[in-house]
Amino acid sequence: MFFSYGIAMRRPSNEDYIWTVYTKQFERGVWGMIVTVALVSGAALYVVSRWSKNEREVHLSESFFTVVGFLFGQGTTLGFQTVAGRTVMLTALLLQAISLAYYTSNMVSALTVGPSLPALNDLRDVHNDPAITFGFVKGTANTADFRDSSNPLLQEVWRNIEEEDLSPTTTAGMERVREDEYALMVWELFFDINYGHDCRLFMLPARYFLTYTSFAFPKDSPLVPLMNKLILDIVSSGLLRKWWMEMSYSATDCSALEAAPIELKTVLTPFLLLGLIALFSLGILAAERSLCRVTI
Repeated sequence: MFFSYGIAMRRPSNEDYIWTVYTKQFERGVWGMIVTVALVSGAALYVVSRWSKNEREVHLSESFFTVVGFLFGQGTTLGFQTVAGRTVMLTALLLQAISLAYYTSNMVSALTVGPSLPALNDLRDVHNDPAITFGFVKGTANTADFRDSSNPLLQEVWRNIEEEDLSPTTTAGMERVREDEYALMVWELFFDINYGHDCRLFMLPARYFLTYTSFAFPKDSPLVPLMNKLILDIVSSGLLRKWWMEMSYSATDCSALEAAPIELKTVLTPFLLLGLIALFSLGILAAERSLCRVTI
């Protein structure tokens, strides 16, 4: 039999993102794409109003503020008389509709089920995060695991750990995990049995200090036949099955309690289409000017 240790942490809630609760619906790349398409639309609107003979010329700042107003669901007093101008206007309105649909759907999900798990995978990520305090139970085998290890990361963690970072018991350490930005190294089986049902807690994917459990006897020991008979008696009597049933546990699936921010690849196609439409309006403008020259 073998078991290992993992790092237990508190699952984040919306209260942990008080300053970013309304901006984490999109990743940075998505916000950048929205700004880029808005700038392209504003520039296209300015070019159309500046070079089209049938449109009223507007300043560059007014063009950008008009697009920003569209993004916030506001109208405009500008009148668009040409196909190029109306194409730019529809592009900005479509940008607002797509952004609002994705934003509101993700925000409702995040406020309902909670934010996604932090981008942490192992001990190095925890150690590099200054906001998280790492520790383990004082006086356990983990002390020797860190102190006597030749691994540079484990040695660095051991040098930086303080006395107050250690927990007197596993239960006290898990209570500290619930209440603070604290990461506790705990026996994986203990966590699964006692806290696997608690969706307020989770364990990082990485595992450490694999521990094997077995019975050791000298070669040709007379105790081997006795041990074999004892094990067979336990199995045949049903005690082994009874013990396993008493130790059995069912971990709760907490994956439905997190909402991930929308990635750039999810909305890349409609945003690229909007940018191409904005550029297409400039082609319409060139065609309209050519047509005006032919008519004159």
